[in-house]
Amino acid sequence: MSSTRQFERILRNAENDEITREEAFFLFKEAKTYDKILELFKVASRVREDEVGATFKLDGFIGPISHCISDPPCRYCWNSSNLSEIKSGLKDVLTSSEISQSAKLIEETGTNAVELGGASFTDEKSVIVAVKAFKDACNLNIWLKAGPGFSEEGLKELKKLEVDCIAVPLEVLKEELFRKVKPGDNLSERIEIIKTVDNLGLKLATVLICGLGESYNDRVDHLFYLKQFKNFRYIAFTCFRPIPGTPMSNYPLISPLEGAKTGAIARLIFRDIDIHSGTYDQIPLCALSGGNRMVHAGASVVRRSGVWHTLTFGAEVKHISDKLDFVNLLPTAVKFITGAGMEVEPKIADKYEVSK
Repeated sequence: MSSTRQFERILRNAENDEITREEAFFLFKEAKTYDKILELFKVASRVREDEVGATFKLDGFIGPISHCISDPPCRYCWNSSNLSEIKSGLKDVLTSSEISQSAKLIEETGTNAVELGGASFTDEKSVIVAVKAFKDACNLNIWLKAGPGFSEEGLKELKKLEVDCIAVPLEVLKEELFRKVKPGDNLSERIEIIKTVDNLGLKLATVLICGLGESYNDRVDHLFYLKQFKNFRYIAFTCFRPIPGTPMSNYPLISPLEGAKTGAIARLIFRDIDIHSGTYDQIPLCALSGGNRMVHAGASVVRRSGVWHTLTFGAEVKHISDKLDFVNLLPTAVKFITGAGMEVEPKIADKYEVSK
């Protein structure tokens, strides 16, 4: 059988049944031309609509709520930059009163869920304090990241506080590569936390970074490793972007298509989970490749000393205090989503007058 006919056969079967490990690897290798990429995206989008519907979720963001204590920091992270203008945006975290104020502002936008953003390698006590401040201020769903530094007792406390989902970002699953790019982190500890979150019955999320040096086979292994977790509900695929001043600043930028392809293949494996690929300006690509959710694409409250939102096309930025900015991407994000033929959540649709 020719490779093209095999490609078509796999996609035809994938409309109704999840693909195998071998089929996933074949799709990664074969989807290298625009016609095959489009066919992959078409089937992934059809599966998404059949399994989770045509609504694209936009999560809010509040942060930072905690400092990263990884020592040394990950070689690709903002924390490893030697540039003072980047370092200055990482010093302060939000107070409980600032978190409360932020939660109320985001709730007014019609947003349904918010990430309390901070390092996953952090002190769990500061995270629990932040969660309590958030829960006291609003009725939004909340999710956050957890990693080394979180105990089973701390995770149980987060469950009591009705945290909707816990993300344990593995980012890369290959042990040798993990140690190379994340020298202050511990893969075994992250895996144990994933198991604990799953065993506690909490919804589980994770992150896979494309372009750190992994192979297609590594990505396939990563995806199928996650199949064992019964409460796995959300995965974000991000594409490596070199940050100035970091040890990996000279690594090549990876194409957004790689994140979208990975998201599309993941959709054919997991079928009914939430999938995020790319960045805010790549929402149409995410939507067209079977994705249905994105954070950092809705309404956010961040430290004014941060730099990312000043570089984000379409951001409506309002200074709400001498330290905080309210960054609203919803007006543009809604257009991106509806322009790709998908819907936004009802409260956001009402707020931004999306025609029915």
